[in-house]
Amino acid sequence: MGFMHLAIGQAPIILGDVSKNLEIMEKMIIEAQDKSDSNIDLIVFPELFITGYNLRDNYSVIAEKIPSSAMAQSGILELAKKFKTYILTGIVERAGKSLFNSAIMVGPEGYIGHYQKRFLPNFGPFEEKMYFGEGKKSTVFDTPFGKIGVQICYDLFFPETSMDLAHDSADLIVNLAASPTTSRPLFHRMLPARAIETTCFYAYSNNIGTQGSLTFAGESLVVNPRGKIIAEMPSFEEGVIVCELKFEDLERFREARPVLRDSKKKE
Repeated sequence: MGFMHLAIGQAPIILGDVSKNLEIMEKMIIEAQDKSDSNIDLIVFPELFITGYNLRDNYSVIAEKIPSSAMAQSGILELAKKFKTYILTGIVERAGKSLFNSAIMVGPEGYIGHYQKRFLPNFGPFEEKMYFGEGKKSTVFDTPFGKIGVQICYDLFFPETSMDLAHDSADLIVNLAASPTTSRPLFHRMLPARAIETTCFYAYSNNIGTQGSLTFAGESLVVNPRGKIIAEMPSFEEGVIVCELKFEDLERFREARPVLRDSKKKE
């Protein structure tokens, strides 16, 4: 277990236009590679990035069975191969008769895994329960550079989603979000708290731009297991952040504050 080079992209997307959004994704990957001295191990994009978040009745038009060689997934795989990197992005999944707000990880060699959002917000401007089914379990993806736990936006507010990932050996927990400006202060307080509580590195990848009535400010960031911000993106700015995460430091963080050890479920 050593270190990984992580990139997070945030850019306005075109609602419902998968091929255009794949072009935006490619542009972000090129920018990340230019900014980094080393090859990027993993680049992360926000919740429903490839399709757009505020699609409502049109989610079903662009939903894909996962894994499959449908349009979005073929495009993502092509980029992963071309740039020799792992890609984690939000996508609309079709499974049986249901749709899911999902995250998919694809590497140069193909599909790695996917995760279905467990907690769906249905209040204020959010109406996800009208469109999506609820995921049942948290998922940690095993990669050559570390174990990556994934959650989506509102999942952050339920401590068990983060702790499940930490107890499942996650080194890094990634939150893919479509968090509008109104939710911003809450997310920015919760992220460092979750990092401290799980003693994991934490990355937050948020949408920017306007989709329907929602405005997203981005402000993607990465925090260390002490809750300290090690990389962040300014509000409303399109672009990428790249940083190196030293997973070998996790042992030191966890010895100094053994929350994970002490929160193991008692038999």
